[in-house]
Order: sequence, then structure tokens, then C-alpha cells
Amino acid sequence: MFKFQLDYYRNGQGLHIKTILLTILSSIIMVLLMLIPGIAFIIGGFSLAASQDFSGEPSGGGIATFLISMVIGFILFILMYIFILIPIAYGILKFYKDTDLGISPRFSDLFMFLKKGNYVKTLKLTLIIGLISVAMYFIVYIVVIIVEVIFFAIFGTSMALLQPSSGSEGIGAMSISFIVIMLFMILVLFALFIPLYYFVIFIVNTVLVHIDQRSLPTITKFSIGWNITRKGPHSAWKLLFSNLIYIVAAYIIIAIIGIIAAVIVSLMPSVIQILFAIIGYILFYLFMFAVFYFLYGSLMNFYHKNKNALYPKNN
Repeated sequence: MFKFQLDYYRNGQGLHIKTILLTILSSIIMVLLMLIPGIAFIIGGFSLAASQDFSGEPSGGGIATFLISMVIGFILFILMYIFILIPIAYGILKFYKDTDLGISPRFSDLFMFLKKGNYVKTLKLTLIIGLISVAMYFIVYIVVIIVEVIFFAIFGTSMALLQPSSGSEGIGAMSISFIVIMLFMILVLFALFIPLYYFVIFIVNTVLVHIDQRSLPTITKFSIGWNITRKGPHSAWKLLFSNLIYIVAAYIIIAIIGIIAAVIVSLMPSVIQILFAIIGYILFYLFMFAVFYFLYGSLMNFYHKNKNALYPKNN
């Protein structure tokens, strides 16, 4: 069931600690870079606070400075995200990709997509992916609205039909009707989001093709990414549901451990409860980091298996 996650673990034995440490270091670098647009937000906040009079009302100049700072900060955030953070994120994927191949990841690869010859191609691919993602978002958003309208229409009709009934029987029937329709809507919405996750697998495969063969035309990368997702011997649906069950199982495990720990800690003194709460939060984030680490690794493993089967010359 968890073949892709297990194979990623086996392929990267002896390298996982290094990959995790490089990921943490890379995340710290990305956070520090995000402080640059954050400076504009801080300036705006300080200027607004400093311009307040004795009654606590900010001056017109303070409000203007605040608004200008917010706009500048937002623009800097978008530019930083598109032109720097996304190419760096491709470098992080390279760490995971190398780990699945049994190759020791290198810190210098973090910046390889910011280099001349790679940068423009990376931005071009990112722009197209962004446009496709926005289109997908609007399509899903419209479909969700339609489902919600249908839900409320059905619910309203059922309530109108049951309205003549009075007493506890009528209320019970309405409650059951509401629960049934609500569960049906949740299932429909869940089913609608499954193709979206399939789309994410396709996009990840396209990005991995770019990491492998940056010189290929952009459209060719999408074509190969689609072939790897759709036509390989290993089913993307199997990967999707494997990761879904994997995430659900992880949350069930953490919930069971959390409930048991909460019962035990509740019997301890307050000071010890605070200490255990801090330790619990740390362990929770470490556990979830490990869960998502192998989830990302499963995507690398799926890509390599299908790519090696479909394009053996490029191995």
C-alpha cells in the first residue's frame, strides 16, 4: 500500500538526515528572504502607530504612509515569491530527487535554478504553471458554488415538504434530512477535489522533467510530465490514494497518541503539564515533518519509476 514511500526510504538510506537538514536550512533561508518585504509592513505599522494623537486617531499622513507601505510590501512579496522563492523551491525538490536516486544532495543545488541558462526557463515554466493553476482554481470554485447552490435548493425543498409536520417527529425528520444531504455534499466536494490532486501530481512531474532536462522546450516538458503521470506502468491514482490513506493514518496515530498523552498529563501538576505541552508540540511538528517528508519522497519515487520505464534512454 505504501510502496512509493517505502521505496523512497530504501533508496535514500544513509542520506535522509542530510536531506532533512538541507531542507530545514533552505526553509530558514527562504524565511529570511521573506523578511525583505516584511520590512515594508513593519514600517507601515510603525508609521501608523507613531502618527496617532492623544485620542488614538492616526493622522492622514500616517494612514497614507501605512497604505503605501502595505502596497509596496505586497508587491515585493509577490516579486520575491515568483522570481526568487519558486526557483529556490525547485532546488529543494532536487534534494529529494537526488535522495531517491541514492545521490548525496548538494547545498549548491538550492540555487541552481537562479543561475544563468536555467533562470529564464524556470520562470517561463513557472508562469505557465501559474496560469494553469489560476484557471483550475476558478473552475473548481465555480463547480463548488454550483454544488452548494444545489445543496441549499435540495435542503430548502426538503424542509418545505417536512414543514407541515409538527412536533418531535417533524424536527427529527428535518435533522436526519439535513445530515444526509450534508454528508452527500461533503462526499461530492471530496470527489471534486480528487482530480485536483491528480493535477498536482502532473505538475510535480512536469517540474521534475524540468529539473532533469532544462534544455527541453517548455511544451515538451508538459507533454513528458503528462505521459509520466498518465501512461507509465505505475498508476497515479494508486499514488494518490496511497498518500491519502497515508495522511489519514498519520492523523489517526497522532490523535490516539495525543488523547492518551492528554489523559496522562492531566493527572500531573500544572508546571509539569506546561513542560509536557511544549514537548508535545515539538514532537507533533517533528512527526508531521517526517510524514510530509516521505510524502514528497513518494512523488519522486513515482516519477523515477515511470520515467525510467517510458524513457529508458534518458536515464
